[in-house]
Amino acid sequence: MSTEKPGGDRPVRANLVTFMLLVVLSVIGVGITDYSPADAHRYWIFMVFVCAVMSILGGLSQSRGQQNRRSVAWLTTQVLHWSACIAAVLVVYLLVHTGRVNNADAGLIMLLLLALTVFLNGAHVGSYFYLLGFFLGLMTITMAYIEQYIWFILVAAVITMIVAIYWDRLVAVKRKASG
Repeated sequence: MSTEKPGGDRPVRANLVTFMLLVVLSVIGVGITDYSPADAHRYWIFMVFVCAVMSILGGLSQSRGQQNRRSVAWLTTQVLHWSACIAAVLVVYLLVHTGRVNNADAGLIMLLLLALTVFLNGAHVGSYFYLLGFFLGLMTITMAYIEQYIWFILVAAVITMIVAIYWDRLVAVKRKASG
């Protein structure tokens, strides 16, 4: 989800739309976690797969038409990166089934794993993933410490989207000025 564009503003806008979609899906996950902790860990497993697919497809679409296409090494790194997260999530799922971790805590742990994985993926894919990982981490902390957290999460989601839009426009202005 880098801000570099091979041709036109389409990849940058697609990255912004992808980012917004992932924020909305994350807020839905918070609602599910609040409403049904037993289902929350399943939703966060789903979100790991969604983020992985969006990350890999976004990275591949950015390189379309460029001379330096994404390499096999980059794709291997992405697959290993997301496979490690999936393995960690499955370990948490095992802890739930053995009774060592309850469903509510499992949802928070999986959200934290997703936040860390998404944030670290920012180094490979781009700045939107840094922002999304930070937002997911903030959601995890908020859910752990604030009893009525849903309103705070919604405000944080709106602020995060505004920051992303501002960032997108700032990058577009800088790109026009330099080229």
